Amino acid sequence: MRGITILFGILIILTFGIHFSWTSAQVNLNQLKQLNSGSEPPNYANMIKPSWVKYPWNPKETYGLLVNRHPIPKGFALTAIEQGSFGEWLRALPLAKKGTPIKLYNGKKKIVQQLNAGVVAIDVGETDLQQCADAVMRLRAEYLYSKSEFNNIHFNYTSGFKAEYSKWRQGYKIGVRGNKAYYYKKPLSSDKTYQGFRKYLWNVYNYAGTYSLNKELKKQSTKNIKEGDVLIIGGFPGHVVMVAAVAENASKEKAVLLIQSYMPAQNIHIVKKQLTRGEGVWFKVSDLEKKGWKTWEFDYTKDHLKTW
Repeated sequence: MRGITILFGILIILTFGIHFSWTSAQVNLNQLKQLNSGSEPPNYANMIKPSWVKYPWNPKETYGLLVNRHPIPKGFALTAIEQGSFGEWLRALPLAKKGTPIKLYNGKKKIVQQLNAGVVAIDVGETDLQQCADAVMRLRAEYLYSKSEFNNIHFNYTSGFKAEYSKWRQGYKIGVRGNKAYYYKKPLSSDKTYQGFRKYLWNVYNYAGTYSLNKELKKQSTKNIKEGDVLIIGGFPGHVVMVAAVAENASKEKAVLLIQSYMPAQNIHIVKKQLTRGEGVWFKVSDLEKKGWKTWEFDYTKDHLKTW
């Protein structure tokens, strides 16, 4: 019996030894292949969330920062950015767990998930309002709100009326009669809470869109492209995507990450590349200058690039 036990122990040792040797050989072989191929490890940004950055909607569960989700193209690095800027705030946007599908305002999954490269951890709302232009305005407004720059939060209605959050905070509400909008004040209607801010945004979503936003924004050159800039096609319907991160190589060639919402109202998400060459989710600006960017949903040219 003792001899059988010893023999069994020897067999176990031999089995583990063979397995360990085979595993080590495989690891060494993989390392050798990587060295011979000249491949390098993925180039991740590894950004740490700046201490000043706040997201007023207070996301509960997050899984990393937007700019850290995908490797930066080989030879590229994130451009220098001003501390406290809209661009820095966008780069650090919180993401949902990897593999999270894009969902619509009603909780249903979007049928087409092919352009989903990461869902931003921000609510959509329960109505079909926070679509493409609305999402862009939401992010811009949330950034300004987080820095208490209330006087800078304003958007134009399609009619041309300027809806100012600073007035809304003071108790002025906006009435609409036909094609005309106007301010009116109700007693005790002052609301300086975050919930009041969100009500202001829902009001804007009802009366503004890509048509009005396109007229409101300024032209931007591809040379000066930066985080927060948008590519916008104004119309009924139109579309808009926002630049969330910019990287550059030694030759000053730039590549950008894009985020968007869509119709119906849905999760804001990183746009995956499908029909335009490049690396992963990064869109080369040189392509935009030459022949534009093409996706399954919309095509963009340099003439669509605008800034705040």
